[in-house]
Amino acid sequence: MAKYSDSSELRRFVGGIFEKAYQDPDLGPKLSATGAVLLVACTDPDSSVVLDMPNKAVYTTAEEGGVTPNATLKMDTDTANRFWQGKVNMTLAMAKGQVKAEGAIMKVLKLVPNTKFLYPLYIQDLKDAGREDLLA
Repeated sequence: MAKYSDSSELRRFVGGIFEKAYQDPDLGPKLSATGAVLLVACTDPDSSVVLDMPNKAVYTTAEEGGVTPNATLKMDTDTANRFWQGKVNMTLAMAKGQVKAEGAIMKVLKLVPNTKFLYPLYIQDLKDAGREDLLA
């Protein structure tokens, strides 16, 4: 499978869907209510995005946002890309060691049921950017 071309694409595509979700009148409050400040740290290429749910913000790094993540997910960008297309079961991926979770994991697991609403946004963003090569 194709990979993100550089570290900015994790922020662009994953961060982008959260920026849209924060504006949704139903999903935005649910995300904010989790209290999660989630650092998604990926490899291949090394990249990160911080999803600050309470403040409805997205940052490339925790330092940029002046926040301290209370949960971290570590994975390669292929796993992240496939997850946001609905092709990876997060709980199973964590059990298999494909995704390593640290911190307030229950906050992260509370998010998982809401993520299915983000899959179509992510897929459309890939298509709009001409990145059909990333479609699983």
